[in-house]
Amino acid sequence: MRKQIPWLAAVLLTMILLPASRALAWIEAGHRETALIAWEDLTPATRAKVTEILKQHPRYQKDLLDHLPANYAGDDISKFAFTAAAIWPDTVRSFNNPMHATHNHPAWHYIDIPYAIDGQPVPPAREGAAGKGPSNIVEALAKNVADLKDPAASPADQAVAICWVAHLCGDIHQPLHACTLYSPQFPTGDRGGNSFMVMRDPPYADSVKNLHFVWDSMPGEFKSVEYDAIFARGLRSDPKFSREKLKDALAVKDFAAWANESHALAIQYAYLNGKLAGGTKPSRDGPATRPAKEAAAPGLPPDYIRNGEAVAAERVVLGGYRLADLLNSIYDPKPTASSAK
Repeated sequence: MRKQIPWLAAVLLTMILLPASRALAWIEAGHRETALIAWEDLTPATRAKVTEILKQHPRYQKDLLDHLPANYAGDDISKFAFTAAAIWPDTVRSFNNPMHATHNHPAWHYIDIPYAIDGQPVPPAREGAAGKGPSNIVEALAKNVADLKDPAASPADQAVAICWVAHLCGDIHQPLHACTLYSPQFPTGDRGGNSFMVMRDPPYADSVKNLHFVWDSMPGEFKSVEYDAIFARGLRSDPKFSREKLKDALAVKDFAAWANESHALAIQYAYLNGKLAGGTKPSRDGPATRPAKEAAAPGLPPDYIRNGEAVAAERVVLGGYRLADLLNSIYDPKPTASSAK
């Protein structure tokens, strides 16, 4: 069992004293925390290059500097734009965003590595359409890293690629972005926990959520940029999340291996090795993908959230370190990430 984070109580107390800014969904907060951790390990040369490229983003002012605090200047603006870049692939999911039609790629955010229990067969994987580009998060990361290294790519395309690399380094470390459960209850899969219903705060029926959302919420549901910064600093300062402690994991550079890490954690901590009970709900995708039988959402076991938060904290830090190392390897390959200020 993972231990509770010792500095969390102090972080929450400090947060009470800060004024709130605009509301953010966790998915924004989690990606912002990952980017903030990465920013601290970017070398000065990498920071300068990333800042220069992001300014060429087609919606730099409207998307990446949206709600920029009035008192931000200099490096703070660059950092804010970088953290917004890590959120941008979710921003462009909105039909109202002018770049939605050309730059929204839902399949890039995850990979459905099957986890089958109780003898449930796994349906054959769907083949991606030839010439249509990446079909999952592993392929999307490779594609966008290649775009960053391509001298023929336009500055605007490179800016968009930085957004995707920063975002996907967060997504790939969320366990349920790399796992889909197949069982007699979910013969066509639970869509990464999106169809797997639980009562997050039993016995309160109004706390029913899908399991994917529960895990998206594990690093916190903070409502301000300031809170995310406090949380990120707390994670970086925790000795058990130091680069030295995570050096073996940081030696792993293969994107598929990162996804396999998340898959293993999903089995152990999200699905409790197949023993987690869940309810079902009708799928938006039509009868062919609906669960065989609907069931009420049971409560999560004691300590489920506590253990999940500890897993999520480590994954956020690891994702931040790996993002920094990846960008440094592209823009400033000689110094190590630890040489950054």
